[in-house]
Amino acid sequence: VRAPYKADTVIPTGRYQHKVLFVGSLLVAIGGRSNQVAEEIPVDVYDTETSEWTSNASVKRFRHDCWLSEDMHIYICGGFSQDNPNLSTNAVVRFGVEGIVKADNSSVSKLFPGTLKATAKKSSPPGKYAKGEASAMKTMQEEEKTFKLSNHAQVAISSMPEDSGDFANLVRHVSIDRLQDEAKKIVGKLKIPISSHLPDPKDALYSMFLNYLMRPQNYSATLIGATFPFKKEQVISLAKECLNVMKKQPPLIQVRLPVKIFGNIYGNFTDLMRFFEIWKAPTSDSSGGDIESFAYIFLGNFVDRGTRSLETVCLLFALKIKYPDQVHLVRGSHEDRTVNAQYGFGEECKRRFHEDISDPNSIFNNINNVFAWMPLAVMVEQKILCVHAGIGPNFTRVDSLLKLKRPLELDRDSPHDPSLLFDVLWSDPMPDKGYKFNPLRNSEGVVCYGSDKVAQFLAANKLEMIVRSHEIPLEGIKVSDNSQLITISSCTNYCGMSNNLACMLVIPKTFEIIPKLIPYLPDGEMSKVWIDDEDILKRLPPSPPI
Repeated sequence: VRAPYKADTVIPTGRYQHKVLFVGSLLVAIGGRSNQVAEEIPVDVYDTETSEWTSNASVKRFRHDCWLSEDMHIYICGGFSQDNPNLSTNAVVRFGVEGIVKADNSSVSKLFPGTLKATAKKSSPPGKYAKGEASAMKTMQEEEKTFKLSNHAQVAISSMPEDSGDFANLVRHVSIDRLQDEAKKIVGKLKIPISSHLPDPKDALYSMFLNYLMRPQNYSATLIGATFPFKKEQVISLAKECLNVMKKQPPLIQVRLPVKIFGNIYGNFTDLMRFFEIWKAPTSDSSGGDIESFAYIFLGNFVDRGTRSLETVCLLFALKIKYPDQVHLVRGSHEDRTVNAQYGFGEECKRRFHEDISDPNSIFNNINNVFAWMPLAVMVEQKILCVHAGIGPNFTRVDSLLKLKRPLELDRDSPHDPSLLFDVLWSDPMPDKGYKFNPLRNSEGVVCYGSDKVAQFLAANKLEMIVRSHEIPLEGIKVSDNSQLITISSCTNYCGMSNNLACMLVIPKTFEIIPKLIPYLPDGEMSKVWIDDEDILKRLPPSPPI
């Protein structure tokens, strides 16, 4: 029922995902969203005594919480900002009630006698801070927005080409650290004094790898020759920077829709580029990507089996550094130095860098140091658990992952109990019920789990589904009979002998799960994708497709 209101007053804005609270006789509607994308929703106030609506500046927040303090300030906490609607925020904002309340409002004066006059000069309206409030807010915000110099400058060309009527041709994008060279082109010997402190070394590091490796339309040029194009020191610096990012994030990541989910890659850089070429890549919208719209989840097994583990892992590390809150690398069974030392990655590091992989400062060990800090699972909308292998008798509660102390080595002699890790990284589903020894993996402590255990796990954790990888479905994807478990793999023709398709999942905000498949290419176009060393294949024969 619509509340009575005077015809000549403001009509409130329709909204949802907002909060409402009372200040005396005033109903205050704060934040929210409308059916118009990115519409700024004002703070609307309804006076129940006079039936009048008034409108105030927007706080640009939705799905948040708020409360009224005794000093007549309204605090807004958490939720999502309309400036960045895909990422939640921990920022706390406050504004003074007097900015939205008439000073002669009797009910508010009775509720907080004398407060309106006392705060009238020092508080700020919605959406703004008073001078004294800005410093106070620093102690309340876990993260603050700061200005950051762009990595690129837009350089205007002095004249338009005669055969072009497109004004876009008047602008060139030049890297900040290349402006010295650009100045020489424009004004000869004149040099522009660009400070050497402007470029962020971290940005220059990941950009160097991305500029060479992220070429979905021309990935074949990246694969010519066996020589890795980067120096040992550069790869180690990339690994250490990625490790710093991993250490700041928990072992269980929470994300919201929309998302893209990838399964096993196994060093098959070619198929990864094919996915990026066909269904967009985790790059900016301006370069044809969709990272501003989607979170990317990769479910482990980045290395081994394939011939391009270094290209694959360096690209993923560079993406993680550049987009730490949008790209999530979940640990798989091969992100373990005792495994990947034997099944391809260790041999690749020896061959391409002539290094001793037992050296603590080797590329091999620096990359495995990152693996030991990788998260073990991602929760999507608190409904879908994305994990490499699955569940087991030691992994029945999702929050148990948060209690793990990283770095984690999958070693039975390690200080921590590895049983939970074996469940998360090595288990497989089976048609029978309960838990049983896993004959495919043939290792003590590794189990298979039945659909009854999946249902129990989902119910206990208030989840709807598990999305996993670890196995190779012949069709690229396998869905359980009750649709509670989905298995995907994102590399085709596993080990050159399975003829399987590859799949990744796209889940938009509609909650619809859309599989995206690619077929394997003829042998001539997929040459040297898989390791064909008989010694390596004998150590761990490829698992048959399911």
